[in-house]
Amino acid sequence: MIEIKWMVPLLIGFFLAGCGPDTIVVRPGLDTPSLHVANGYQLLERGKADDAYREFKRAKELEPYCVEAYVGLGVTLGKMGDIDAGMETLAVAERIAGTAREHEAVQEGYAQLNELKRTRKDRDQER
Repeated sequence: MIEIKWMVPLLIGFFLAGCGPDTIVVRPGLDTPSLHVANGYQLLERGKADDAYREFKRAKELEPYCVEAYVGLGVTLGKMGDIDAGMETLAVAERIAGTAREHEAVQEGYAQLNELKRTRKDRDQER
């Protein structure tokens, strides 16, 4: 009987401790600009522009001079219908680009936005 008296409070304590809020553990390796950029492009390919925008924006927050984040944001803005804002974002990427690969990525972004512009213009002319 004495053993049961000690077990009940102990079990209640374990039960209450198990009902507390979950601990959120941030894994540094999962919150990197390159991972967010990669996720953004995967989401963009699936047509999830809003989610892609958030990923590219997070990459830019983590690394303010991340050219790939600006390129992704520019292309995403274009796909969301705001080609002018996309072009402005690519202009920022072009200003901060330092390597040949970064300049190439900016040019690829401009090519995508120009293609979107042509497609929309053709579609508007058909109407």
